[in-house]
Amino acid sequence: MYKPLGGVQPAGNFIISDSDFVEVLTEIDIQTPIPEAVKSRRASRGFVFFGCRFRDQLTRTYARQVMKRSAGPHFAVLPAAELTRNELRFIAEQGITVIDRPLAEVAAALEAALDCAVA
Repeated sequence: MYKPLGGVQPAGNFIISDSDFVEVLTEIDIQTPIPEAVKSRRASRGFVFFGCRFRDQLTRTYARQVMKRSAGPHFAVLPAAELTRNELRFIAEQGITVIDRPLAEVAAALEAALDCAVA
Protein backbone atom coordinates (compact mmCIF):
# COMPACT_ATOMS: atom_id res chain seq x y z
CA MET A 1 0.00 0.00 0.00
CA TYR A 2 1.46 3.32 -1.09
CA LYS A 3 -0.26 6.56 -0.08
CA PRO A 4 1.44 9.04 -2.41
CA LEU A 5 -0.25 12.16 -1.11
CA GLY A 6 1.09 11.61 2.40
CA GLY A 7 -0.66 11.63 5.72
CA VAL A 8 -0.59 12.99 9.22
CA GLN A 9 0.65 9.68 10.68
CA PRO A 10 3.43 8.56 11.04
CA ALA A 11 5.74 10.99 9.24
CA GLY A 12 3.58 14.13 9.10
CA ASN A 13 4.27 14.42 5.37
CA PHE A 14 0.85 15.71 4.36
CA ILE A 15 0.17 18.17 1.56
CA ILE A 16 -2.02 21.14 2.50
CA SER A 17 -1.53 23.99 0.06
CA ASP A 18 -0.99 24.49 -3.66
CA SER A 19 2.62 25.47 -2.92
CA ASP A 20 3.10 22.07 -1.21
CA PHE A 21 1.82 20.42 -4.39
CA VAL A 22 4.14 22.50 -6.59
CA GLU A 23 7.12 21.46 -4.49
CA VAL A 24 6.14 17.78 -4.58
CA LEU A 25 5.34 17.86 -8.32
CA THR A 26 8.76 19.31 -9.03
CA GLU A 27 10.35 16.43 -7.15
CA ILE A 28 8.03 13.74 -8.49
CA ASP A 29 8.82 14.70 -12.07
CA ILE A 30 12.27 13.29 -11.38
CA GLN A 31 10.66 10.51 -9.26
CA THR A 32 12.48 11.52 -6.04
CA PRO A 33 9.65 11.09 -3.50
CA ILE A 34 8.67 7.62 -4.72
CA PRO A 35 10.05 4.92 -2.41
CA GLU A 36 12.46 2.44 -4.00
CA ALA A 37 10.12 -0.48 -3.17
CA VAL A 38 7.34 1.18 -5.18
CA LYS A 39 9.69 2.00 -8.05
CA SER A 40 10.84 -1.61 -8.36
CA ARG A 41 7.36 -3.13 -8.02
CA ARG A 42 5.70 -0.82 -10.53
CA ALA A 43 8.13 -1.88 -13.25
CA SER A 44 6.02 -5.02 -13.68
CA ARG A 45 2.72 -3.88 -12.16
CA GLY A 46 0.11 -1.16 -12.23
CA PHE A 47 -1.70 0.84 -9.59
CA VAL A 48 -5.08 0.50 -7.89
CA PHE A 49 -6.42 3.83 -6.67
CA PHE A 50 -8.76 3.37 -3.69
CA GLY A 51 -11.26 6.21 -3.41
CA CYS A 52 -8.81 8.65 -4.98
CA ARG A 53 -10.81 11.19 -6.94
CA PHE A 54 -9.25 12.91 -9.94
CA ARG A 55 -11.38 16.06 -9.72
CA ASP A 56 -8.61 18.65 -9.86
CA GLN A 57 -5.60 19.16 -12.09
CA LEU A 58 -3.09 18.80 -9.27
CA THR A 59 -4.38 15.36 -8.29
CA ARG A 60 -4.47 14.23 -11.92
CA THR A 61 -0.93 15.48 -12.49
CA TYR A 62 0.30 13.73 -9.36
CA ALA A 63 -1.40 10.46 -10.36
CA ARG A 64 0.04 10.72 -13.88
CA GLN A 65 3.55 11.12 -12.47
CA VAL A 66 3.13 8.25 -9.99
CA MET A 67 1.96 5.96 -12.82
CA LYS A 68 4.89 7.02 -15.00
CA ARG A 69 7.20 4.09 -15.77
CA SER A 70 4.74 1.51 -14.46
CA ALA A 71 3.69 -1.49 -16.49
CA GLY A 72 -0.03 -1.24 -15.77
CA PRO A 73 -2.83 -2.04 -15.88
CA HIS A 74 -4.32 0.60 -13.60
CA PHE A 75 -7.62 0.49 -11.69
CA ALA A 76 -9.62 2.95 -9.60
CA VAL A 77 -12.33 2.06 -7.10
CA LEU A 78 -14.77 4.92 -7.70
CA PRO A 79 -18.51 5.55 -8.03
CA ALA A 80 -18.87 5.69 -11.83
CA ALA A 81 -22.11 7.70 -11.71
CA GLU A 82 -20.37 10.52 -9.80
CA LEU A 83 -17.34 10.98 -12.09
CA THR A 84 -16.89 14.43 -13.58
CA ARG A 85 -16.18 15.09 -17.24
CA ASN A 86 -12.53 15.85 -16.41
CA GLU A 87 -12.22 12.66 -14.36
CA LEU A 88 -13.70 10.60 -17.20
CA ARG A 89 -11.31 12.18 -19.69
CA PHE A 90 -8.30 11.52 -17.43
CA ILE A 91 -9.36 7.93 -16.73
CA ALA A 92 -9.76 7.23 -20.46
CA GLU A 93 -6.47 8.97 -21.32
CA GLN A 94 -4.55 6.94 -18.72
CA GLY A 95 -6.28 3.64 -19.50
CA ILE A 96 -7.59 3.28 -15.95
CA THR A 97 -10.33 0.69 -15.43
CA VAL A 98 -13.01 1.90 -13.00
CA ILE A 99 -14.23 -0.60 -10.42
CA ASP A 100 -17.71 0.74 -9.70
CA ARG A 101 -18.17 -0.85 -6.28
CA PRO A 102 -18.38 0.65 -2.80
CA LEU A 103 -14.90 1.19 -1.38
CA ALA A 104 -15.74 -0.68 1.84
CA GLU A 105 -16.91 -3.71 -0.17
CA VAL A 106 -13.70 -3.84 -2.22
CA ALA A 107 -11.56 -3.38 0.90
CA ALA A 108 -13.41 -6.23 2.65
CA ALA A 109 -12.96 -8.52 -0.37
CA LEU A 110 -9.23 -7.74 -0.49
CA GLU A 111 -8.89 -8.34 3.23
CA ALA A 112 -10.67 -11.69 2.90
CA ALA A 113 -8.44 -12.66 -0.04
CA LEU A 114 -5.32 -11.75 1.95
CA ASP A 115 -6.58 -13.73 4.95
CA CYS A 116 -7.03 -16.78 2.70
CA ALA A 117 -3.60 -16.34 1.18
CA VAL A 118 -1.94 -16.15 4.61
CA ALA A 119 -3.85 -19.07 6.12
